[in-house]
Amino acid sequence: MNINEIKSRLKGNIVPVPAQFNEDLSINIPAIEMHVTFLIQKGIQFFYLAASASQFDYMSRDERLLVTKSVAAILPGHCILLAQSMGGHSFEEQLTEAKMMMDRGATAIVIAPRGIKEGNKFFSSFYERGFYSPDRHDDYFIAYMEKMAEKSNAPLVYHNKSFSNGRGPSMDMLHRIVAIDNVVALKEHISDPGSLRKVYRELGDKVVCFDGFGKTVQFWSMQWGAKARHTCWAWFDPDREIKFFTHIENGNLNNAAEIVNDEWPIAEAIAKTGFQGYLYIMELMGLPSGPVRIPGERLNERQKEMVKNAVNRIGLLRNESFA
Repeated sequence: MNINEIKSRLKGNIVPVPAQFNEDLSINIPAIEMHVTFLIQKGIQFFYLAASASQFDYMSRDERLLVTKSVAAILPGHCILLAQSMGGHSFEEQLTEAKMMMDRGATAIVIAPRGIKEGNKFFSSFYERGFYSPDRHDDYFIAYMEKMAEKSNAPLVYHNKSFSNGRGPSMDMLHRIVAIDNVVALKEHISDPGSLRKVYRELGDKVVCFDGFGKTVQFWSMQWGAKARHTCWAWFDPDREIKFFTHIENGNLNNAAEIVNDEWPIAEAIAKTGFQGYLYIMELMGLPSGPVRIPGERLNERQKEMVKNAVNRIGLLRNESFA
């Protein structure tokens, strides 16, 4: 699939593939494949192997490549697979992993360049130049992405992250990055609505822009110019996610707002239980589930009851196909 095809087709719900682990925390490939098959059957076309949502940051490179190959092998030709190259501590390691992911079937590679060191001290004194400055740092990130595009020859998604002040890079830097031929999309990781609005309005016609901040924010971001949305809710309720996107796309904002309001019981439960809460909902729905590698994420019986009550409050039913 070429760059123009990806840009024109990547519109709608982008669903990160949740990692599945056995009780000994080894990767459970059959469970991953089963869940992805369920999502395909429900009409999901765009998948994302992500640093956080897919727990790629808790896997070795060999494990990430195995998951990439396994997911890519079961996706129909019309689907798109984004894979985040984690690399190690150098450009070369990230580049090598990006190439290997493409060889294993990824459609495009998500790149978050290694960030600057901020707030350091030298001789025990505060370092005045220890924070982001467009004049000193923008050229580094632009050159990083230009070199990644040239050396990987892969379609790229730029993962835009904030600096220590909570703000993102300059708009000039983002304009120059999305102008790189291989860059097909911008994944926003800066939640400030003012920043999102500016980014989507200025860049939404140039590349596919999306974020993963939930329906409350995405209700607005898609009206500002985002063409897609990253959603973990689709793990257990893809029908609702498709309806939400369709309502926004068709201008049925009242219907979309109703869906946002309906999700609050689960949103509040997930805020208290994290990824393990998501996976417990999948278990309740009869979907593949299991432990996570994130330390301390096991749920106690009280937390499970809280999640179960939230599921019941919004009327989610057990998926019979996985019963």
